[in-house]
Amino acid sequence: LNNWYPGEIHDDSRYAVKDVSLLSGWAKQAFLEHAPLRITPGDPRRIHRKISYGPSLDVFVIDLRSFRGPNSPNLQDRLTAAARILGAAQLRWLTGALAASRATWKVIA
Repeated sequence: LNNWYPGEIHDDSRYAVKDVSLLSGWAKQAFLEHAPLRITPGDPRRIHRKISYGPSLDVFVIDLRSFRGPNSPNLQDRLTAAARILGAAQLRWLTGALAASRATWKVIA
């Protein structure tokens, strides 16, 4: 049993808060408060971003947690919203930013 499935309740009586969606939200808030990330104006919970290191290197930092579909056996035979990892908005941003980048090296991290 995967205890991190969104919305699922833990059965362990040692924990007072068992709602995984609530715990996940708290974890993301703690990450944003303590990680050395600049806040994106207009979208303070955004993690994905581009970091340029001069004209030679652009690092595209992506968020593989916030937009993913629910956990599954991963047996999908086609790409659906439930099978996505990046989310539509982040994927549009990434493809656009990669196309616009003039850096010699492009790293997706």
